[in-house]
Amino acid sequence: MIASHRRILVIEDDAGTSRLFDEILRHLGVHIDFVVDGVEALEYIRSEPPDLVILDIALPRLDGWDVLDAMRRGEMAPDVPVVVITAHGQGMSAERAMDKGAQRFFEKPFIPSEVVESVAELLPSG
Repeated sequence: MIASHRRILVIEDDAGTSRLFDEILRHLGVHIDFVVDGVEALEYIRSEPPDLVILDIALPRLDGWDVLDAMRRGEMAPDVPVVVITAHGQGMSAERAMDKGAQRFFEKPFIPSEVVESVAELLPSG
């Protein structure tokens, strides 16, 4: 089990998908916060950088690509691992996500156990 002081930020505007993340990640013993749009996500990351971000691409107000760009430009949390999750995976999105600095990419619908395994691998240790 991962130490309980680890924090994951889930940036997802679909309530059902957020509930699924809460359910599948809870057993890792991490604190999980949820935000529903890119602007809120950047405010959260600036004030309290998480240990890992799960990032949807299609978000209100500011999309996931812009959030990832802001993180990786060194403005905030440039080294925080990012797992991109999207329903819009049209081929080049996985390559684009990795080029922009994401560590993992999953298309919806995803296999929950694969996401959990990736999150467990990417979370910084103790």
